[in-house]
Amino acid sequence: MKRCLNCMKEYQGEGNICPWCGYDQKSGPKELYYLQPGTILADRYVVGVQINTGGFGIIYKAWDNTLDKMVAIKEYFPGGIANRIPGKKEVLVYAPKNMKEYQRGKEKFLNEARTVAKFNNHPNILDVYDFFEDNQTAYMIMDFLDGMSFKEYIREKGGRVNVETAVNVTLCVLDALKAVHKAGILHRDINPSNIFICRNGEVKLIDFGASRIENTDMTRILTPHYAPPEQYTTKSKEGPYTDLYALGATLYTALTGIKPEESTDRQTNDLLKPPRQLREDVPEYVNNAVMRAMAINPQLRYQNADQFKNALLNKGTVRDVEHELKHRKFMRVAMVFLIIAVLAGASGAGVWFTMNRLKEVYLADASIEVWVPAAPGQTADEAEELFEEMTAEFQETYPQIRLDINAFEEEEYEEALIEAAEDKELPDLFDSSCLDEDYVEDLASLEGTYELLDLDQYYHLEEYQDEDLAMKQIPLCVQIPVLYASAVNGAAEIPEYFTSCEELAADGPLKFSLNARDGRLYEDMTGEDCLGTFEEEAGRLGADPEREGYELFTTGQTAFYLSDTADYQRLAQDIPGQYQAVLPAEDILMGRYDCLWSVGPEGSEDQQAAAIRLLYYLLSEGAQDVLCVQNSRGVPLNKRMCQEYANVNSQDFSELPSMMEDLSLN
Repeated sequence: MKRCLNCMKEYQGEGNICPWCGYDQKSGPKELYYLQPGTILADRYVVGVQINTGGFGIIYKAWDNTLDKMVAIKEYFPGGIANRIPGKKEVLVYAPKNMKEYQRGKEKFLNEARTVAKFNNHPNILDVYDFFEDNQTAYMIMDFLDGMSFKEYIREKGGRVNVETAVNVTLCVLDALKAVHKAGILHRDINPSNIFICRNGEVKLIDFGASRIENTDMTRILTPHYAPPEQYTTKSKEGPYTDLYALGATLYTALTGIKPEESTDRQTNDLLKPPRQLREDVPEYVNNAVMRAMAINPQLRYQNADQFKNALLNKGTVRDVEHELKHRKFMRVAMVFLIIAVLAGASGAGVWFTMNRLKEVYLADASIEVWVPAAPGQTADEAEELFEEMTAEFQETYPQIRLDINAFEEEEYEEALIEAAEDKELPDLFDSSCLDEDYVEDLASLEGTYELLDLDQYYHLEEYQDEDLAMKQIPLCVQIPVLYASAVNGAAEIPEYFTSCEELAADGPLKFSLNARDGRLYEDMTGEDCLGTFEEEAGRLGADPEREGYELFTTGQTAFYLSDTADYQRLAQDIPGQYQAVLPAEDILMGRYDCLWSVGPEGSEDQQAAAIRLLYYLLSEGAQDVLCVQNSRGVPLNKRMCQEYANVNSQDFSELPSMMEDLSLN
């Protein structure tokens, strides 16, 4: 008897053509780097034809001689860095520099196998019953699934499926997710391609390559259109609701035939049409369930698989996002009245204490005015857009707080703010970095913001509390001095670390420019009059030292530029690849607090409470990620985001988290 390496059926005779499927047993692999059909792995598995190839692996049909059944074998094979000599088993890495990446990927591959193997025998999760390393790579042995992905199924049905089928597939995946989440694991890549529809009607959740243990560091692995906003920010808080958003987006696609808008776009301008607007036969409860699952604010989504499942089964009231917000607001008000009623007979002091504790949790309706300055090289419109992105989650969490955001061009902001301070018409929340101490002393207390913060999660905020004006201003980030050097502009030698201005003239005439706002920082750090020296240099070049340090460097008139971390991304946009960032030596390293924000004294009690809560939010991971990690406005004070900042800019700033521990600030 002979076994076909395609259909895996046995047939009699010595012929090479399978009488069942017509496959020619002498056929070689479709690609030279695939395993040769007939290869034996682990003295047990007979490799058949390749059936799928992705960026990190190849899947083959195979026969398990021990269990006497057809299986699928997934081989770790990262395209671009790996190859194979035709006819050989061993996988080769192109270059030694890729070996670390290859080994790291192999370990993730094996972790995926371990994760999925935990759920063997679950009817809606693909079985993985063996995995091992061999041939300088790794293999995963899985059940062979006969059918097609949900993506292919939707396409086969003309772009969308009937409501009953779409809901039933979703219910099966929810049963799988219930088990996965109970084990503390997040799938993190639910989409139509990772749901498999078997010919016998079974629905299987597959591909756990992006899965992670809940509450551990999250790498940025996602599928556009199906990933919620929190997945676009590494190390942001993810939970079961992350997978439920993706499953809601999958159901949306199956019902409408349209991929939903990117969640990051929806944060600023949500134009997503409910399924019922695109398809009349979608029941209202299914429509509402989909939209709740896909709420931008994680708190408004279903928090576990059972909640989503009950909604799709029309058990109880199924509210959409808008009605859920109204319901929660009603419940907050009802709770306040209930507590007041319970305490009606209590002492006045008891009622006063209770009501004040409630105010810490709930915010009353309020409209607050926010003033935002544009950063150097940024327009007022861009500054407003950045602030809206930073506060998107806040505005969803507190829809009763309306933000009136006014952004100013950089050169106009200080004059407008001083005028408002003199007229006692300061906004409710604003960047007060440019205000003199006399004005700052009259601002509202920020004690409420400090009470909300867990200071252990931040660098240097606890010591900042001891500053004279700490209760009137609070920083969102810090600036670290950075020497930007360019061989293109004539730097003879770029130092490993910056130690003094004098070293920049070691091989010839002094040739540096300086960001004027950092003059005091460099003077305190080196003991040299760097600003005075630059003013002389600027005079030689006929430039304004207060304004033109950046332009002198980017136009090639100076070889070095003394500035801080805030200019890092701006330079990357203006002269990409033409400079190198050099940090100061640790023994002289100093920094300065930046982006100091305050609450105005003229607002009502409700407005000040809302402004204090928003200021607390500006120090959250989400806002710090937008301001510092994505836009490089400074080094985040939030410790987790500081590490992420270093990860993103690892080529130049990998040492920052350790430096931040002992950083001296002024």
